[in-house]
Amino acid sequence: MSIFSRIFKVGEAAANKMVDNLEKPELMLEQAIRDKETQIRDAKKSIQSCIATERQTKALLEKEKAEKFTWEQKAEMALKAGKEELAIRALQRGTEHEQKAATLQSQWQSQRDSVDELKKEIIKMGDEVAEFRRNKDFIIAQSKAAQVKKDIYEAKARISGKNNADDLMARMKAKAERQGFEADAAKEIADVSTGSGDRLEKEFEGLGASGSASVEVNDKLAALKAKLNVTQ
Repeated sequence: MSIFSRIFKVGEAAANKMVDNLEKPELMLEQAIRDKETQIRDAKKSIQSCIATERQTKALLEKEKAEKFTWEQKAEMALKAGKEELAIRALQRGTEHEQKAATLQSQWQSQRDSVDELKKEIIKMGDEVAEFRRNKDFIIAQSKAAQVKKDIYEAKARISGKNNADDLMARMKAKAERQGFEADAAKEIADVSTGSGDRLEKEFEGLGASGSASVEVNDKLAALKAKLNVTQ
């Protein structure tokens, strides 16, 4: 990994930590409530347009029903006046309005159902905001409790980390003792190897000394060997 990539990773981690620190429960909950209230306002504007269309359709429906009723009355008047052909034409006109009313009735009912559903959604969203406000303090308390718990565990982890330092000190102490023992051993070996030449010279010197022993000493040695029955 290049130095630039490592620097970028360190910066990214620092940025993420900073964002985490900024995410305070109080601020996040207040923002959530504001967002929800904005959604409700936007939804209400949309519903107002839907309600206006539904009311307009309803008015047209009532108008067509009224027209149907009017033409049926006219047909009745024409028939009473003995004008059957005129009555038939009035009934035909009334039928046209009746058909239009039937179409508008279906449209209006569908619009009305949609408006009712939208109103229910608005009420539901309002209830959610109210619930957020009621439970805000409780949620904040829970979040803080969780943070305290996290801090406690992190503190315990840091304390347990001291054991690693203790282990390191113990290992360093044992290593120092070992080095002391190795130093003593090196000194002992050095003494042995340094005195080896001298010891050989001393053996030859002793050999020379024994060769030049007095006759009296040699006689005593021979007598002792004879007494002990030593052949050499």
